[in-house]
Amino acid sequence: MSRLRVNLVCIILLGLGAIFLNPLQAQNQRQSLTLRADIQRANAKTGVITAAGNVQIIYPEHQLKATATKAQYFSRERRILLEGDVLVEHAGNNLEADKITYLIDEGRFEAQADDSKAVETNVYPSQK
Repeated sequence: MSRLRVNLVCIILLGLGAIFLNPLQAQNQRQSLTLRADIQRANAKTGVITAAGNVQIIYPEHQLKATATKAQYFSRERRILLEGDVLVEHAGNNLEADKITYLIDEGRFEAQADDSKAVETNVYPSQK
């Protein structure tokens, strides 16, 4: 029964992937966004994927890797919201905050800290 449930979940997630991904993106692995987490839920009506627990995002096209406690990918708005101990590695630089929003089309990050600590950015200037 457990194996049937796992197979059913895999089939559902594959089907939802086909809904959310542009066919050209599916063909080009470099353009895909990979989302890993303990739990994921997708809403086909809103186009929102919610992930919780040990969240990892890998987006090679944007030179982006991120970890967080929770993430939401808004496919129609092309926006990623990361929450809880967020660490983003982007083009060799690091950004840490309690909450970070990544606006994909603009390539822009918006970071917020909780009351106990500040947003921290580590920039590594390129050497020539």
